[in-house]
Amino acid sequence: MNRLATIALTVAGIFLVIMAILVNSPPLFYMTVAVLMTLAASRFQAFLAVRALRFDRTFPPAVSLGETVTIETVVWSEKRIQRPLVTVEDELPPNLLVIDRTPSLPVAPAIDQPIKTRFSFRPLRRGRYKWDRLTVRGTDALGLVMLEKSYQTEPVTLTVYPAPIPVSLAIRPHAGWGTTDIESGVVRGSGIQPRGVREFVHGDAVRHIHWPTSARTGRLMVKEFDSGSGLSLAFVLQDTLGTEVGSDSRTTFEAMCGHALFLAEHYLESGAQVWFPKVEHFADLASHPAVRTREVRDLLTDATCDNQQPLSAVVRGLKIPDGTTLVVFACIMDPDLPATLAKLSGVRTVCCLYDASAFDPKSGKASALSGGFIDELESSGVEVHAMPLPEARL
Repeated sequence: MNRLATIALTVAGIFLVIMAILVNSPPLFYMTVAVLMTLAASRFQAFLAVRALRFDRTFPPAVSLGETVTIETVVWSEKRIQRPLVTVEDELPPNLLVIDRTPSLPVAPAIDQPIKTRFSFRPLRRGRYKWDRLTVRGTDALGLVMLEKSYQTEPVTLTVYPAPIPVSLAIRPHAGWGTTDIESGVVRGSGIQPRGVREFVHGDAVRHIHWPTSARTGRLMVKEFDSGSGLSLAFVLQDTLGTEVGSDSRTTFEAMCGHALFLAEHYLESGAQVWFPKVEHFADLASHPAVRTREVRDLLTDATCDNQQPLSAVVRGLKIPDGTTLVVFACIMDPDLPATLAKLSGVRTVCCLYDASAFDPKSGKASALSGGFIDELESSGVEVHAMPLPEARL
């Protein structure tokens, strides 16, 4: 509106100057020139208001999905200029979807005093985001002219972790592999049989420190024990390009990540092994549950739904040890999946299926929860679970 008003006043002023000359009216000429000079002075003041500024930001490095992100910006004036109020707005990356964004309060930067302003928002999608530009908008003292200038700043890096989505799902171990820590409630690390030595992690018992190894390596090392045969869970998410259904945070792939994180945290706390065979090796897994939980959270933060291979091809290419329980998350029917899972020997398979039409009724994609597909999976010896539609939490 300010720009339109300025253009209208300028055009009207020029028109009146021409008319004053044509009708030979000195009073009209002087009055119109005064208006144009005022507009020119206002534009110059607005021009100076957005120049010679410096910025420092304070921001959280990481948040969970749905948490409020508050970014505080300190504005410095590098010139001794008497400025009117200016507003500062971060140029967020286009793939960072947010809601509840609050405007930053207008400030009047001064050369001898830093001025703080802040804004907040809630991210809609997990991921890692980076931006290094902001826009400053300023006006003149009369508010007739508004100008803006874009500044490059120190980059802001924000990690949005997925939020665990609670789901009631009991996964039983592979038949014939004995009792598990899930039933006994005993977490690996405090049993009887020695398993190995690892680096000390906050929360470990001091009595389990292995002093000879600690003296040799210069780092605190603790003994780790096995308390049972345990449950090993291998998670595979359907990340084939074009299989994600929904929009913003309400998509099938986002639901998979949230459910997978919840189940991973639950079973890790209970003493199980949880890993993602598509992107990591079983031998490289961290043994402490707290460390492993952070690794799983980071892995799911970076997960994308852009794989060129169908889910069945991904499963065929996996190397899964005997005794593992394979947990497959899928929303779109893969005709070759039942036969692929039936060929897995020594592995128990659980399929967590989503109704694609519940996320987007107009998607037109073949939902994995169709009756015929479920029958094929169960005939192949697969345990099938229908996953609920996550509630809107944002």
